[in-house]
Amino acid sequence: MGTANDRIIAASLACCLASVLAGCGAGPYGFGREYVPLREERALHEQGVEYPYAAIVTGPTEYQGKLLAWFGVVEAMDQAPDGRYLVRMAHRKHQERHLCDGESSDSCRVTVQFSSQGGFSALVDFRPADLVPGLDKVQPGTLLRIFGKVRCEENDDEQVECEYDEQGGIVLDASWYRQWPARYYVTTRAAGGMRR
Repeated sequence: MGTANDRIIAASLACCLASVLAGCGAGPYGFGREYVPLREERALHEQGVEYPYAAIVTGPTEYQGKLLAWFGVVEAMDQAPDGRYLVRMAHRKHQERHLCDGESSDSCRVTVQFSSQGGFSALVDFRPADLVPGLDKVQPGTLLRIFGKVRCEENDDEQVECEYDEQGGIVLDASWYRQWPARYYVTTRAAGGMRR
């Protein structure tokens, strides 16, 4: 059973562990003052680059084969012939220091810029759980972090052409994604009501 002192020590250790987990942004939405990649995201997080939007849209062939790591807010999505989804998004730049409601890191939310530099699309193979009807499914208003490459191929003249969507945004082939339902992220517009 153990002495009262042993039980106090055990309880203290449990509290410390809970605090560490909360501080590390445990859970799929990574609550923390800075971005916390998921275990399965870490390698991509280290390799992917948040290349400037304008540079990609105006000169996509220069970035062919490079792993992009872009954030976007879903505007529309349609199923593609190959079973994936073509997702149209408004590009949002990630803010490194997240906004927080209080002193604890679990009050912080992943933060992206309120204004968008433009749109882009991605072909995404969604996990079935992210398409189940409900508040947490991927839908317009959801924030996605897309890891992918610009869709380019050689034409008959051996010139490289990259794919654009109907709105003039570049199209990415997503290799992995992470999602935040609308209530689990904020934009910089929330800065007035949240602590930094």
